[in-house]
Amino acid sequence: MLLLKERRAEKRLQVNLPVTYYYAIDHDTITGNSSTHDLSDSGLSFYVDIPLKKDSNLKVDLNHIWDAPKDSRVKWCIKQHNQYKVGISF
Repeated sequence: MLLLKERRAEKRLQVNLPVTYYYAIDHDTITGNSSTHDLSDSGLSFYVDIPLKKDSNLKVDLNHIWDAPKDSRVKWCIKQHNQYKVGISF
């Protein structure tokens, strides 16, 4: 059996919280709502309906725990069933 080495610097907690995300395309700001899958001090993952490009800049807002949206970057995006799971770093 192949064991994968954990590459994260911090432990992530599995949490299901509402998240709002914002990103720019051309001169428009796109806003989406989702729910988190997991969260750490340096990033989180959540689900979206359309794929997000790796290295795209986002603002994410977890208004239940943060005072203001955080600047973040898409690290990866993978298709899972009829959605995309996105991993971001702050």
